[in-house]
Amino acid sequence: MNKYVYLDILKRNLKQSASNLGISRHFKLYQDNDPKHNADICKLWVLYHCPGVIKTPAQSPDLNPIEHVWDYLQQKINEHNISNKQELKKHLIEEWAKITDHFAQN
Repeated sequence: MNKYVYLDILKRNLKQSASNLGISRHFKLYQDNDPKHNADICKLWVLYHCPGVIKTPAQSPDLNPIEHVWDYLQQKINEHNISNKQELKKHLIEEWAKITDHFAQN
C-alpha cells in the first residue's frame, strides 16, 4: 500500500464508516506514524475532512488499538483449520462480530 491507495481508502470509507457508527460529526481519526499516513497529500485531506485527529507519539505501537485487535483476530483464526480464502473470510467475519464492547474499551 502507498499513500495514494491509503488516500483512496480514506475517501471511500472514512465518512461512511463514521456515519454508520453515528459519530460523523464527533469522531477523531487515530493513525500511527506510518509514512503513508504522514504523507502531505493524506494529511491535507484529513485536515479538511476530519473533525479531529489524535496525535501519535513516535514508535508507540502499544497505543494503537487496532494492533491489539489484529493480534486477537490472529489468535482466533489460528484456532480454525482454514484451507482457502472463503473460509478465512467467513471466520474473520464471525470472529470480528464476536468482539465485545468490553474488549474494545480495554
